[in-house]
Amino acid sequence: MTTWKRRAGITLGGLVLLILLAAGAVYAVSSMQLNEKPEIEAHALDLAAADLAEGERLAGALGCRDCHGENLAGMMLIDEMPMARLPAPNLTPGRRNGALTPDEWELAIRHGIGQDGRALFIMPSQEYVYLSDREIADLVAYLATLPAISDTLPAREFGPVGRGLVALGKFKPSRERMLPDANHMDPPAKEPTAEFGFYLTRLCTGCHGPQLAGAPAEAPGAPPGANLTPAGNLKNWTYDQFARTLKTGVTPEGKHLNPMYMPWTAFSHATDTEMRAIWAYLTSLEPVASPVLD
Repeated sequence: MTTWKRRAGITLGGLVLLILLAAGAVYAVSSMQLNEKPEIEAHALDLAAADLAEGERLAGALGCRDCHGENLAGMMLIDEMPMARLPAPNLTPGRRNGALTPDEWELAIRHGIGQDGRALFIMPSQEYVYLSDREIADLVAYLATLPAISDTLPAREFGPVGRGLVALGKFKPSRERMLPDANHMDPPAKEPTAEFGFYLTRLCTGCHGPQLAGAPAEAPGAPPGANLTPAGNLKNWTYDQFARTLKTGVTPEGKHLNPMYMPWTAFSHATDTEMRAIWAYLTSLEPVASPVLD
């Protein structure tokens, strides 16, 4: 064998070895993160006085049906291998591992912890952590009344690309996207005030940032969150245009909002008081320039 062939073989072998070592490291690191089971204690819920009608409304207003399907029996959110295969799971009592207990519901909704104890990735718990005990109890009590529908969806699975993003910290579980001081709140009076609007817009911070001035995309393929302060497009809108945008998904500029990323369909369940409170709060904000979005 000539010298150059021998050297080429050694170089190629070295590259293959490096690729295998890198792939092994990515698999090991991502497996550790995907299978981590955070130790979080559930916050007890009082279901005795739950309002089932309000729980049903919240299932729509909070976007549960947008991700988990109209019957809440689950649907595929991402089915793009070698990225990932991620279903929004079945929420009915017919789920594969049985109905969730109130503690398991609380951990899943407000803390991003699945029934098996692993951290959830798509579930927007970084926003739902602010919800009051009463709202969570109403929602959980309603979910318990759903007719049992058998699971038909596969388990979650991360492909090599998805594992790479997890290992590099580019795709984080919802718990890691929470603000350091995030915790559940007691809602103020349900009036069209900026105070009530502040409470309601905690559900917007996950995509639009803690100041609602915009934020980089949360997940691969998602657009960045828009600036909702008066420094953004809202400074040119009236309340009627704002309300119409959230009811139709079409902005005054003619842009069609993708409900996968901006859950405008959930606002069909919002009351007029809630809509006016959100508007009152957003228009009270100081204009803040959008951060650099990547």
